[in-house]
Amino acid sequence: MKILLSAFAFAPHLGSEYGVGWRWAAEMGRHHEVTVVTDLTRRELVETGVKLPPNVRVVYFRPFWLRAVPLNSITASLLYTLWQFGLLGFARRLHRDRRFDLAIHITYSVFRHPSFLGYLGIPFIFGPVGGGEDAPLVLKQSIHGREKLKELMRSLLNKLALFDPFLWLAYSRATLILVSTEQTRRALPWVFRKRAVVYSNLGVDAVPDVKPSQRKADEPLRILFAGRLLGWKGVHFAIRALAEARRYGVDVELTIVGRGPYEPVLRQLAASLGIEQSIHWLGHRPQSELFALYRSMHAFIFPSLHDSGGTVVLEAQANGLPVVCLDLGGPATLVTSMTAIVVPTRKKSEEDVVRRLADALVELAGNEDRRRLMAQAAIKHVGATMTWDNRVERALQLAKFH
Repeated sequence: MKILLSAFAFAPHLGSEYGVGWRWAAEMGRHHEVTVVTDLTRRELVETGVKLPPNVRVVYFRPFWLRAVPLNSITASLLYTLWQFGLLGFARRLHRDRRFDLAIHITYSVFRHPSFLGYLGIPFIFGPVGGGEDAPLVLKQSIHGREKLKELMRSLLNKLALFDPFLWLAYSRATLILVSTEQTRRALPWVFRKRAVVYSNLGVDAVPDVKPSQRKADEPLRILFAGRLLGWKGVHFAIRALAEARRYGVDVELTIVGRGPYEPVLRQLAASLGIEQSIHWLGHRPQSELFALYRSMHAFIFPSLHDSGGTVVLEAQANGLPVVCLDLGGPATLVTSMTAIVVPTRKKSEEDVVRRLADALVELAGNEDRRRLMAQAAIKHVGATMTWDNRVERALQLAKFH
């Protein structure tokens, strides 16, 4: 089958959206002929990185009237939207030459940005997309400054998307709409909610010969967080839970991998709670080092307020770590009751959530048998359901029934 894949974010080894686009192309290229359209700015990352399968072709596109616009955190959203408006004409020219059987939009994977590949006149899979996940405002009270403003703007944009006529046009031409979570399905314009199928865009490579770590009686419980340090990632909840667990007399330490604009606030919080010595700040680490860290830890904490996915949650489980997360967004869909302690948030205050997170740490520290059983279940769960061996091909199979 000849497939046209739209992947604005596309590069190896960068994780997040970039890695999703790259991996979907690589997996489809094992069985199909794939043409990837990505932004011009990805050329160096793509051509100096890992080689794709031979039947994956990458073409670079940027409308001439956007070529002087730099791609950065300020311009990205508007630039991407305009890029999509210019893409259809370019895709039609590609289609005349290649005669594609299927078009797929994969990144950016945000439900409120339209893609017009459905107007090529061939089957079109829109997604998987996310971004409809959110947390109650009561759980954002301790987020301040620019981070709080970003949260309010994001919630407003999600509501306004319901009335975007371009989004309606895009979804109306989709053969299959894939969404990462049930929350995103409910965030779609109401006409399209029943047509949407919940299916994560994430997968993970099976980790060979992995065994759960063994915690000795005199060792602290070592917990790990990995991700960007943003207000909505919930690291402040993890730090407060760590302090509360230590007040209960539990010997527990937190290792934080990642950087971001919220780091000064988080460091100040740790200092105010008197637990600086119990937190290890490692900054950004390459994936090879992160995988080694997974093997040296006892549990993984990820109290994000609205992640659509959470690749690190899958990676942690694949490496034998039980997970502690909230019942919000993608992370809760990537675990089971056997592999994670999922903290409920409905009608809960921040203090309630922190207390439940602390209780989870106390439980894992005090019940090594349960922790190891959860670790073993995590390895089995990811290996059976979430490896890249079958994730992409299953999505293509779904399209045959729509």
